[in-house]
Amino acid sequence: MVQPAIINGVKKYLAKLSESGLNINFGVVFGSYATGCANELSDIDLIVVSTDFDIGVTRAQVKKLWQIAARVDSRIEPIACGRQQWQNDTSSAIIETARTEGQTISPI
Repeated sequence: MVQPAIINGVKKYLAKLSESGLNINFGVVFGSYATGCANELSDIDLIVVSTDFDIGVTRAQVKKLWQIAARVDSRIEPIACGRQQWQNDTSSAIIETARTEGQTISPI
């Protein structure tokens, strides 16, 4: 289970992404923070799900994800994912891992 402080930070991050003009559906924290194995050096693995990414992810969108992460919490390592990809992709190991062990976080 993801710690409340991490959940709050991710919610803040997702809200900032929404304020920047991205249509954020939800985020999924996976990896060490989702499995309870995080330590002081751990990053926050985060799938950012948005219908904006369904038609493809642009370099500008990826840059925005990382710039806002750096301002909110530099431990956040965002991965852009379209809503359709989240629902239908069966070939991505990262998405499958996030589906099975991750915790969904809604924007504020």
